[in-house]
Amino acid sequence: MAKKILAALLCAAMLFSFSGCSPAESISGWLDEASALIPNDVEMIISQILGTDTEEEEHEIIFSEGYVNMLKNGTYYMTYLLSDGTEVMYGSNGVRTGSSYPEPAELEGVEPQYDSDGNVIEPEIPHEHIVLFEGTYYYIDDDQAKMFTVNPDNYKAVPFEISTENIKLAATGSETFKSKNCRFERWTTTAGDIIFYFENTVLFGMVIEQGKTVTLENITAFNKYLNPSLCAMPDSYKIVEYWVPEN
Repeated sequence: MAKKILAALLCAAMLFSFSGCSPAESISGWLDEASALIPNDVEMIISQILGTDTEEEEHEIIFSEGYVNMLKNGTYYMTYLLSDGTEVMYGSNGVRTGSSYPEPAELEGVEPQYDSDGNVIEPEIPHEHIVLFEGTYYYIDDDQAKMFTVNPDNYKAVPFEISTENIKLAATGSETFKSKNCRFERWTTTAGDIIFYFENTVLFGMVIEQGKTVTLENITAFNKYLNPSLCAMPDSYKIVEYWVPEN
């Protein structure tokens, strides 16, 4: 009952926030807000409002349910940090953009540079924007207004595709992930498994076991609001093809 009251209060507050809109706009806006605030259990709350669930059925919250729905729809945006400090922003169509920091080994023996006031000049942090388009990786160079085809093995955290074909929940439980005691939720697909790791109720990391295993940790954002321009292939940019994958 407490969950029902909480859900009703939350939904009422969101409906009031859309009071200046038409009924259709209010419902659409409410669903967007609900998906952003509580992506893991929107279906449960809707069923509570409509009265389609029963007291006898105790609902187990699957925290990853909303994230799986975003993966299935192909529209999502996530940000995570690599162990070396590289921030990666990743979204639909395989866009990957972020700031890459030098490896500690690359800094060994490098003398710091100083400005005229004696302050240490911080090294420039390169910003990368890579789009996976029809199986080819393009590096977007806005300074030169060019796009280069690149070998993905030469870049950290290049775009990767996450398949959701025939996806279904396989298991839940507790497991240590990156030295943290996490709840895991494993989903199986035709291509392999997707595992979500939650610290309490907050998504902390993911492991995508589809072909080459990809591990994400320190996830700071995962939602459906993606700037379409990140996935665009600029028409005015010249494509310079200097790398072709081997067959």
